[in-house]
Amino acid sequence: MSVKKTIRPEQVSKREQVQGLLRGVRLDIDGYKQLHALLVRQRDLMKRRDNAGLALHNDEQTKLCELLMERAKKRSVTLVALGFSGNSKGMEDLIARLPQASQQQVLLLWRNLVKLVKESQQFNEENGKLLVSQQEVINSLLNKQPESQNDYGHAR
Repeated sequence: MSVKKTIRPEQVSKREQVQGLLRGVRLDIDGYKQLHALLVRQRDLMKRRDNAGLALHNDEQTKLCELLMERAKKRSVTLVALGFSGNSKGMEDLIARLPQASQQQVLLLWRNLVKLVKESQQFNEENGKLLVSQQEVINSLLNKQPESQNDYGHAR
């Protein structure tokens, strides 16, 4: 039986921490591309009202979102351990302190990740609006008052 040892950020050299941050950014770019594809699929399942498909799909999407949030939290902790704020501004400040040769490439990666995050948030909001509108239609059909229904039998 093996025991997994947790390495805290302060036990790793600053160089290794920065390299880990960059690996995480690359992984998150791939993760957010996957999330976008899942959000597109989710919208399609919602439009088709495929509840069984949605149940399976949402489990997969939730797991990916949890992984992305875990990596973002790890990035925040590492930034703080390196002496920066644990947010986007901290990442930008770190990038500004990198060697000139690396700055541009890392900045492009970071901006790409930020763009993908915003696009995913927007797409998720649109999916939420679709869900709300579907629920409103269902509720209006289920909650019609008898007096608001037309009774053509009495109009003879």
